Amino acid sequence: MPRGDRNQIMSYNVSSISDEAQAFSNEAKTVLNLISNNTKEITALEQLRDALLPKLMSGEIDVSQVELPTLPTQTVHTNGRLLGQ
Repeated sequence: MPRGDRNQIMSYNVSSISDEAQAFSNEAKTVLNLISNNTKEITALEQLRDALLPKLMSGEIDVSQVELPTLPTQTVHTNGRLLGQ
């Protein structure tokens, strides 16, 4: 039966379940923070929509002359629809 050098064997790094659990916990925290931030942004956008939509529908705000920024590969048709990709 082969024998090993105990000092050399003791120098090898072996990941333990706690290391894996810590890595998973860090990843989970990152994902949960992203979800929380996205939820806050969704709420802010919903509030903005609810404030602006009635004004747009009533004509209080006119956006017919607003120019939309586009990516270099995109074209906006005169009716406002996005063409190309």
